[in-house]
Amino acid sequence: MKRTLVTVLSKLVVLGFAVSASAAVPAIKVDCNKGGSVGAALAHLTQTGNTRGVTIFVSGTCNENISISGFDHLVLKSLGQGTTLQDASNGSNTVVIVSSSYDVTLEGFIINGGGTGVWCGNGSLCRLNSNTIQQSVGSGVSGENSNLYLTGNNILNNAAFGVDAESGSNVVTSSNTISGNFRGFTIFAASNLTASGDTVEQNSETGIVVVHKSFMRAVNVTINNNKADGVYIQSGSTAAFSGGNVITGNGINGVSVNDLSLAEFVGANTVTGNLITPDVGCFGQFPFADGAATVGGTTNCK
Repeated sequence: MKRTLVTVLSKLVVLGFAVSASAAVPAIKVDCNKGGSVGAALAHLTQTGNTRGVTIFVSGTCNENISISGFDHLVLKSLGQGTTLQDASNGSNTVVIVSSSYDVTLEGFIINGGGTGVWCGNGSLCRLNSNTIQQSVGSGVSGENSNLYLTGNNILNNAAFGVDAESGSNVVTSSNTISGNFRGFTIFAASNLTASGDTVEQNSETGIVVVHKSFMRAVNVTINNNKADGVYIQSGSTAAFSGGNVITGNGINGVSVNDLSLAEFVGANTVTGNLITPDVGCFGQFPFADGAATVGGTTNCK
């Protein structure tokens, strides 16, 4: 084992990566302004079988599209403000793809462009902390058959969705700003969103869409000034609003409950001042909104 570790460290130094010899699996520093590459570091770790418990500290601007596959407890962490993962495909490819990996963390990056900013799929668990994810031609963050934990991110100005989840994905969010996208969140195909303390605002269509037998729980979320509905629930889906949510100033209804769907309001929620009445609307076949009369705005739900 000792000889193997020495060999790994030697090869990383030759490749231009700074490493820490004190750890059982090395911590690596990649400076993209000095010719370093996150993708090259990951490829070397894969080739040498060192795919568990690795931390990579990154600095500079990395012009590359990064693929992470088969890693376990991997951390990519920015060294200082302004560390950037920049799409090198002119919008054709995802900036960071995570596939078949457990507990991959991206922390402190500016992630620019791409067909998607970050894609997490094939049973992966991904944690995104304190990143700015912006200006993709598709979604900022996309989960497919995966688990996503988003904390303190700014997900801005993406051409499709700020965050989308599908194929039974589970998304847990806290203290994120989702703004300037086409939609803020799209949760569909039996996926789940648990949102706490997020701000979903100024998206060019709907703030949050929950469809196709999906579920959302929102606590202390602000959903305001989106150009269509604040929240749109459809096709056998459920949204539970637990105290402290503020849904106001949206271009259509604050909450729109549609065919075979349910909204539940518990605690001190505020749904008022949306531009088209009612603030909480029930439409189509068999919608239901429990507690709609408690939110301070107008409703047609019985």
